[in-house]
Amino acid sequence: MRSKNIEYIAGVDHIRAFASLLVVFHHSFWLIHRKWDPPGLTNDTWIVTDNPIWSLAIETHIVVTMFFVLSGFMFSLVGAGRDIKYLPFMRNRALRVFPVYLALLFFGMAVFPERVNWVGFLSSASFMGNSMAALNLWPVSTTFWTVAVELQFYIIFPFLNTFLNREGAKPLLYLLAFAIGLRLVGFLIGTSVRDMNYWHLPGRIDAFLLGMLLARAHLKYRVAARSPWLIVPGLVAFFGCTFTLNHLGGWPAQVWWKALWPTVEAMACVVFVFGYLSFARRLPSFISRALAYLGALSFSTYLCHFMVMQGLYDHGLIIDFYNGFGWSAYADAAANTLLIVIPASLLLSFLAYNGIEAPFMRLRGVYVKRDRDQRDDAAPKADPHDDAAPARAEAAAETPAVDPPASDGQPPP
Repeated sequence: MRSKNIEYIAGVDHIRAFASLLVVFHHSFWLIHRKWDPPGLTNDTWIVTDNPIWSLAIETHIVVTMFFVLSGFMFSLVGAGRDIKYLPFMRNRALRVFPVYLALLFFGMAVFPERVNWVGFLSSASFMGNSMAALNLWPVSTTFWTVAVELQFYIIFPFLNTFLNREGAKPLLYLLAFAIGLRLVGFLIGTSVRDMNYWHLPGRIDAFLLGMLLARAHLKYRVAARSPWLIVPGLVAFFGCTFTLNHLGGWPAQVWWKALWPTVEAMACVVFVFGYLSFARRLPSFISRALAYLGALSFSTYLCHFMVMQGLYDHGLIIDFYNGFGWSAYADAAANTLLIVIPASLLLSFLAYNGIEAPFMRLRGVYVKRDRDQRDDAAPKADPHDDAAPARAEAAAETPAVDPPASDGQPPP
């Protein structure tokens, strides 16, 4: 996922790949498992495990938080010490998100025309896609709500970036505390603190804000040059978070401390990202490139997988390992997910990426410029005998200073 506004960081695409594939695995595994061992994983039969690694397959919703942390992280890296030009920024975001999203939205409307109405369409095609007014085009629209949350963040990010550049972390920390306070009030007056946290910006802003702060720490402490062993506390935080949540009631729990949990979950993801970025540079290049490519497909994979999975399941296009080979429900679900659902989802996302996403992303432009003081300090002293110097200086002032991608796809030491 290369940009004209920032140097490419392969580790970020690695994490996107992990996150998107974990979402596919979670949805597919538990759907197919339920076929042979009903009722499977439901709110009333939530599974509690003593295996921290297996807890991630149950509480996989944490990776959605990871996506939002990465968004805040990458945008804040771009905006560090730079002004964000609002309209070019929003144009880039529209070119990044809307082409494949709208293609799938219109596809869902074609498949389910009886569910279409103007209010729903306008909600789904804007930043209100996570509201009750949005179109219900399940299974096509199952993951559309996350796009709405991203769009809501895009609207406010340039302002948050300005606050962070001018005043430091304090405004963002106040906003984080305000979000926690709102969720506590929401628990007192609402009907579902869990749903408020999961589907809406008050429960997701923590991940954006902490991702933004992580970016500044990444720049200040030169994370990429640090020990790859930082991945160890990252893994402990990540799996420790899902394991702890699983034993406290997991996703179904409707308790007051769920108002605090988005912050805890976001912090665990931040620690993981912090550690993984230093580890990613030590991976063999062929592994890094493969993971980075899967990361490039991650947006399409995330949007497409649920309808692919549901279509294959509903029409029996899976292999019956349970009855045919005497496998357990768990083994059958894992095999079908790995052998059929994930490859089919990746194939469709490959086509969507190359046919829609990539061509539109190549239209994106530069939306940042360095602060004037930084440009002035970095500018070479003019030679009074160089007649071309004024023209070059004027051209340099018009051109944002953007670091080129590293030749090996890795951040510099």
